[in-house]
Amino acid sequence: MSLLTIILGVVLMIGGFSCLFTPFASFLAAGYIIGIMLFVYGIASLIREIQTKAGVLAYISSVLAIIVGFFAMVHPGGTLAIDMMLLDFVAIWFLIHGVTGLVLSIRHRHGIPFWGLGVVSGIFGIIAGVISLVNPAAEMFAVGTLIAIYMIETGLGLITVGSVFGSIKEQG
Repeated sequence: MSLLTIILGVVLMIGGFSCLFTPFASFLAAGYIIGIMLFVYGIASLIREIQTKAGVLAYISSVLAIIVGFFAMVHPGGTLAIDMMLLDFVAIWFLIHGVTGLVLSIRHRHGIPFWGLGVVSGIFGIIAGVISLVNPAAEMFAVGTLIAIYMIETGLGLITVGSVFGSIKEQG
């Protein structure tokens, strides 16, 4: 098991470095991943809802997830649409997170010693949101790069875990 974990970690790191050098392609692949996740989630939740006799809205939600996920997987424009929605969601999240951080930091400035860091973080969040809305290509690059960093970090973690488990088995 530890050798398989190490191999998976190496594969993830290689994929991560590949994504690092092609962040736009990595971003575009995110639509396929989200489509697959929606499809699998829809099926799993539909099975759970049938077993628990959930309400009509739960069934509708599951069926919609299956349809959207399937559409994204088989229709090339579907993944692009998901990618574009992802950009909008990330940009809006940056704005909301930035405004919330800014307001909360200012509101609680008397009770928090380093409240200025929250203000700076909030301002950066607002700036990132505005840049993301105005220049989606910059956001595509950022999201693709984050995917790469995540894959590299996860791969390194798996290699470490596989190595630790391997050394524990040898000692025991």
